[in-house]
Amino acid sequence: MDVPTRNLSEYVKRTGINISKMSRDTGLPYVSLYDSLINDSRDRDLRVGEFFTICKFLGVKGERFAGKGKEEVV
Repeated sequence: MDVPTRNLSEYVKRTGINISKMSRDTGLPYVSLYDSLINDSRDRDLRVGEFFTICKFLGVKGERFAGKGKEEVV
């Protein structure tokens, strides 16, 4: 999994973001969100458009998740 997807996934899990609501509000397919952000047995990277759509939904800048390694993302 790429670093931005992994960091965003950890943020979503830690903060308890509702993936169903995210899917409804963004128009992104639930299965794609689940496989990229929640399902640890899948290794699906977010596509660029998905990544920025999710960041907009969360109200955060994408750069926040672009670190080179596993890091604390607040």
